[in-house]
Amino acid sequence: MSRNEANTRKELIDKALQTAGWNLEDPNLVGIEIPVDGYDAQPWNGVTDYCLYQENGEIIAVVEAKRQSRDPRVAEQQVRHYVTEIEKHQSFRPFAFMSNGDKTFFWEVGNEHKRQVAGFFSPRDLQNLLYIRQNKIPLKQLSVNLAIANRTYQQEAIQRVSERFDEGHRRALVVMATGTGKTRTIMALIELLLSANQARTVLFVADRDALVKQALDENFKIYLPNEPRDRIRTYNIDYSKRLYVGTLQTLVKCHKKFTPGFFDVVIFDESHRSIYNQFREVVEYFDARIIGLTATPADFIERNTFQIFRCFDGVPTFVYPYRQAVEEGYLVDYSLYQAQTRFQREGIRGANLSEEDRNTLIEQGLDPDEIDYEGTELEGTVSNRDTLRRQWAEIIDRCHKDESGQYPGKTIVFAVSQNHALRLASVFEEMYPQYPDMVQVITSNMERTDDLIDRFKKEEMPRIAISVDLLDTGIDVPEVVNLVFMKPVHSLIKMQQMIGRGTRSNDACRYFHRLPNGRKDEFLIIDFWENEFDKDPSEETVTQNLPVTVKIFNTRLKLLELYLDNQESADCQQAIRDLRQQINQIPRDAFSVQQVYSQIEQAGTDGFWRYLSQRNIDFLRTQVAPLLRFVAGVDVAAATFTNKVERLKLEILTDGAKPGTLESIAEDVSRLPDFVFEDSQRQESANFCLSHRLRRATPAQLNRAIADLANQMKNRRQRPSSFIEIDLGDRIATSGYITLGDGGEQVYVEEYRQRVEAKVLEIVETHPTIAAIRNGEAVTDLQLVALERTLRQELGGPNVQLSESNIRKAFNLKVNSLLSFLRELFEIEGLPDYQDVVRRNFEDFIQERQFNANQIRFLRAVQNVFLKKRRLEVADLYEEPLDRFGEDAVERWFTQEQVDELIEFTAKFAA
Repeated sequence: MSRNEANTRKELIDKALQTAGWNLEDPNLVGIEIPVDGYDAQPWNGVTDYCLYQENGEIIAVVEAKRQSRDPRVAEQQVRHYVTEIEKHQSFRPFAFMSNGDKTFFWEVGNEHKRQVAGFFSPRDLQNLLYIRQNKIPLKQLSVNLAIANRTYQQEAIQRVSERFDEGHRRALVVMATGTGKTRTIMALIELLLSANQARTVLFVADRDALVKQALDENFKIYLPNEPRDRIRTYNIDYSKRLYVGTLQTLVKCHKKFTPGFFDVVIFDESHRSIYNQFREVVEYFDARIIGLTATPADFIERNTFQIFRCFDGVPTFVYPYRQAVEEGYLVDYSLYQAQTRFQREGIRGANLSEEDRNTLIEQGLDPDEIDYEGTELEGTVSNRDTLRRQWAEIIDRCHKDESGQYPGKTIVFAVSQNHALRLASVFEEMYPQYPDMVQVITSNMERTDDLIDRFKKEEMPRIAISVDLLDTGIDVPEVVNLVFMKPVHSLIKMQQMIGRGTRSNDACRYFHRLPNGRKDEFLIIDFWENEFDKDPSEETVTQNLPVTVKIFNTRLKLLELYLDNQESADCQQAIRDLRQQINQIPRDAFSVQQVYSQIEQAGTDGFWRYLSQRNIDFLRTQVAPLLRFVAGVDVAAATFTNKVERLKLEILTDGAKPGTLESIAEDVSRLPDFVFEDSQRQESANFCLSHRLRRATPAQLNRAIADLANQMKNRRQRPSSFIEIDLGDRIATSGYITLGDGGEQVYVEEYRQRVEAKVLEIVETHPTIAAIRNGEAVTDLQLVALERTLRQELGGPNVQLSESNIRKAFNLKVNSLLSFLRELFEIEGLPDYQDVVRRNFEDFIQERQFNANQIRFLRAVQNVFLKKRRLEVADLYEEPLDRFGEDAVERWFTQEQVDELIEFTAKFAA
């Protein structure tokens, strides 16, 4: 029942103010029904419902209350008048709150739009906001600390976020590829906000413990050493610090120990990727400037993430993708080597095995004719030890070695499962006993994982870490030069995260002796599962499942629809009780629920359930059911079993019980421990679920099964495993060829290599630029560009058709130009990449002229277009991808003279 204004104030608003730290018994802190000018209560002048005071007696905020059923925003003009009049009697304009007990709006009249908040701010919060208002400096007036963020794209990211905040926006989304210095960028931005007095308390949130530790012990400590900092834990919160870090999991549990206005800035590092509903609740609770930080490529970011960070056009505030970082030399690219064994390609089938292999199976007690596995089932339902041997031999033969050429460089092997990881380690130890510390399994099931990760990062050994999920993200080992995919990866987002483990450049490395030839120019991916590393993001389908609590609720609503003609029946009344019990579990104090609770509050009253129509059920399905996703502490095993049984109820009453549902319920019950079947209260339900009677069960019998058995599902035994381990002879079964010309001439790799090497040798022996480099003479950038042109002309003929993709296939080299191919092939150290030459000259071109931020951003995009096309025409400036700056970007930002100068400049470096 909706409260009038007096009861709303007494029962809701008073309590909310007290929760925020306002003592209503202290008239020096809180004044009630105070005339606007402090004296005169004439109607034209107005009376504030609450005045919140500073220690000096000035009013820091007013609160206007409305009855619970009325939208508090109707008081806008009233509040505007109050704060304007109060400002005439003191040194500043107070803040304002408008509340009906369910919804509360905060308003800084004249400075910002009103916005809904999760609750009232504390005295400390309002003092902080007042300080910021009176002392803040526009961010554009301050310089970025180049000692923290010294790269141009990092500075641009900070500038873009700063511009967005200066424009009045309160949220931003920054997308930067792994290894490009997201953390340094955000540290420089935090320092800028602190220096500008636009933030005094900052929270950094991540979803991995390792990332939180790194932020506290490394990033804050190194880049902001003089700022008091602390980690938030549920059992210990120090409210006196300036910088805080915490895991999302911890914040979900304890965010309400802070008032909504406690933090000025909250940074979420990749937190959107997990426990989405709880993440959303934490984001919405804090009334702070919110910055999302992610390495997930923009093409993979879900629409709801863009909405959370108010990027409604689907464009992040700033993007710096992996491919651009590689092209600009800040990350390294990878070479790809793919191989498969015979069994992976053909499967393991008894009918195709040799007599020796069949006898091996018979000795193991297995019938060869019953062995029939697809290659994709390896390490899923069957493991063959010799397959692992062949894979290890291929890895050791092909992997990038350290400077000595003897040991593998730092390597991460991605395994299918914990047991697969342990088998891989066991096989390696058998094959290479001379390397006792070379391999280490690092998974969440291992003890002291932090120590294992630290050892892999810092010590000489182990060189090879075998992991299952744990090292996919959140680990930074710049010296990693090999990634081995011994598992299929179906998620493109996950694939990008895994690739990110190897992308750090040579500049990020510390232990150069662990790198090939003492430096890192690329990393190698060895793939045994034909993963698609260049798959189009548009082909990615992301499916999201409804939370099981919502599924249960919706199934019960379908049952209720069947009972509408007989609402007095015991079955209908039981369904109503079950639904109401679920509604009572919705957390009313969750901000996401508070925002809409007044719309669904009627579902908690007896009157709503007295007589139900289809309209009631539609209301419950569309308005109430979605809120069940915010229910915390769900026993997933119990809820999953309940969902199956409720579904069976519906099936029996409609089309008949489905075999799959019956089997799933019986299988769950069969795995319950013996004490359940020996319990006199539960044994009847347990035996019933295992009998043929389950097919024709009544709703009452199934209700009892839920009551007796659901809370025991967490005690189920593991399913019996049919996984087998065998040891049959396997071999690597890979071959390759190069296809040339429109006619499709197929040339085997070895023959193609010989053709290329012979042609290149001719050029090397006669070209003057090569001779000058070998003689130690200085060569100009234009001479190097001329050499690149010559190589493209001579090696582009129909007999060779040398390209970057053919170089990768034939030479296992990932290069972006023929200059870099020449350097790798003949070890000519003084020969730079063509891309480096172009970038260096573009950088000089930009620095020699006084361009603004928009011009620089456009020119950096032009540079990428030029490197892709190897030439530039005026028309290119108006076509994709440069047209994303706007059709008239060239005219808006550049004079005709500047355009002509740009075209003339690029012509010199066309190749």
